[in-house]
Formats: sequence, C-alpha cells, structure tokens
Amino acid sequence: MRPEYIKLDTDKPTYIRKDRLNAIANIDMTVFDCDGVLLDVRRSYNKAVAKTTIMIIDAFTGTMLPDTLFDGALNFKYKITGGFNSDWAHTYAYIMRILVEAGPEGLKEINRMATESLKFQKPSDRFNFIKGKLDIPIKLDGLYEKLEQFASRLDSTGIESVNRELLETVGTGVTETINFRGEVGESMLSTLFEELFGGKKLFTETFGLLPSFVEVENGIVGEEEIVILESTIDLFEELYGAPRFGIASGSMANTARHALGDILYRFPEQSQIWHDVVDAAMDELGKQGLHKPNKFPLMKAAESYRPIKQGLYVGDTMADYYTAKNAGSEFIFAGVYECVHVAEAAMNAFLDRGSDIVAPTVNDLPMIILYAREQQ
Repeated sequence: MRPEYIKLDTDKPTYIRKDRLNAIANIDMTVFDCDGVLLDVRRSYNKAVAKTTIMIIDAFTGTMLPDTLFDGALNFKYKITGGFNSDWAHTYAYIMRILVEAGPEGLKEINRMATESLKFQKPSDRFNFIKGKLDIPIKLDGLYEKLEQFASRLDSTGIESVNRELLETVGTGVTETINFRGEVGESMLSTLFEELFGGKKLFTETFGLLPSFVEVENGIVGEEEIVILESTIDLFEELYGAPRFGIASGSMANTARHALGDILYRFPEQSQIWHDVVDAAMDELGKQGLHKPNKFPLMKAAESYRPIKQGLYVGDTMADYYTAKNAGSEFIFAGVYECVHVAEAAMNAFLDRGSDIVAPTVNDLPMIILYAREQQ
C-alpha cells in the first residue's frame, strides 16, 4: 500500500511523502547518482548493452540478433529489480538467458569451444578464437517474452541471482571465458562494452589500454546529454549555504568527466565517488561487494559534510533506492523518472516503493526543498 503523497502543482507529476515533509525541510546536503540523474543516458548505455550482447552472442552461436530486441521497456524490467545498476551486469543477464536457447546440445558445443579458448589470456583472443566456429540458431520468436519472464525471477543481488538461476544450465566454460568479474582488459564482457562505449581515445585514456575488439574513433558516450543545469547547482548552493553535494555513481570517473565537461568542477572532488574509486577501496580494504546497492559509495561521498542534519540521495533506479535505504535514516531518497525509457512506469515504481520524493528531473528538487521549508 502506497503511503500518502502530496502532489505538487507542476507541469509533470511531482510527489512528496506527507510524512516526510519535516525531513525534506531539513535536507542540508545531497548526493547524486550520475547516469539518469546528471546525464540522460537512454541512448548511450542502452545501445552499449545491446551491441555488447549481440556481438558476444554472435561469437558463441553464429546468430546475429537485432538491436531492436533490447528496447527501453525490456531494459526497465531488469533495472526495477534493483540488482542491475551496473550495465555490465545487465549485459551479463541478457547473454546468459539468451544462451539457454541454444539447448543442451548447443550449450555442450559452446562450452567445449569456450573451454578451449581459455588457452588464450587476452579476452579478444578468446573472442576471435570462438567467433565463426559454431552455427547454433537462436530463435527470435518468443525471445523477448522469455527475457521479460527471466527478469521477473531476478532480484537485488543482480548477477548472483542470474547465476543461481542459470549457471548450472549454461555452464562454467562460458562464464570463465566471459570472465565477468575480471577487470577491463581481462573480462571479455566489460572490455568489449567499454571499447564500444568510449571509443578508441577515451578507452585508452581511461584504462591505459589499446582497443582490441573494435576500432571505433567515437564511442557511444557521445550520445549522452547533460540534464542538470548550472542554475540548479546555484540553487542547491543557496539552500545549503555552500557546495554541500557529491556524486555516488557506478560510472567510470574518466568517462563521466568526458560527458559532464566543465559542470563536473562544480562538485567537490573529494565527494565524487565513481566505480573505479570503489574498486580501489575494495582492493585497499580487502572487501568485495561495495558497489551499489551497498551504502559504501553514498556514505563515502557524504563523508566530508558531517555532521549531516538530513541527507538526500537522488537516483533513477531501484538500485539507487536500495542504496539510500541501506544507508539508514541519515538519507532520504528522491527518485527521478524523466530520463528513464518508460518514465510513467518508473514514476509508479518509485511511488509503490514509498520513495520520499518522486520528481521528473534533478532540476525540480530545489523547488521541492523550498516548498517543504515553507510548510514548517
């Protein structure tokens, strides 16, 4: 049952939980997710997920899937589970479920070839060894519905839930060859994804490697658009009396820097917690699993602003919602929905989960905080 909401008189639906008015009025710092909040990534990341999936499925089976299979509505089914904040994990889920359609005999051949490819260390060498050797048809008819149904069986544990469902069926030869958990340069999936996403120059700048899968000068990242306005950042500074805001994101620092440009300099550097920052922290601490929805990136981004009266975390996915919940009462959550492919469904999902604020974009949030303060 949804809590009671106040619907504000705005152009697009904006909601505040009635029982959170006081907490919203007390907000004195904000941490933002990046993709879908500061940036509109609907065209870029979704295209990278589709292209990476298509290329790996083609290599393993010889079947070329259409990119229209992976539309926004299907992507949302996976995002709403809360377990696929990482687009690498999202891609892995697609690959694993599609390979099931190869059937037992087809998977036996795929695993045989995949296991043989492990004699090569470089993921691109494994990819090229496998590609073109197998002809295992994947039927397109009904595949979309099967991918939808698979999403309904997954949860906030992400790839762990994928492996619980499918690892035994698909086989370890495939998963060892893909090497999902390996670094860029070691993992077939993440390396191909980042080459497609960043393009040659940005990929090399970010990872210190030359592309080995594809030669594209301009990556898909060029299709991203900045959402947050300079005037919005000014308003947040006025509300808090200082630049008391940060970023907790699953994006790579260098790719985000490329997409956000000069506006990133408005965010204090010590409060920018990116995917690679969390990776470094995991290495230093000897811990795994610190990426969202773990609270670690959010708490790290907020560290320099303590004491905090009331923190706000802004996100566009259920993983972001769970990140705020995992942080406890120190943070409340604002779900923004306009940069999600199925905006109305995202809005309703945030309301159904009892999000504290539900708004079209990050640019609506200063007005909401002002409204709450005026009600005190």
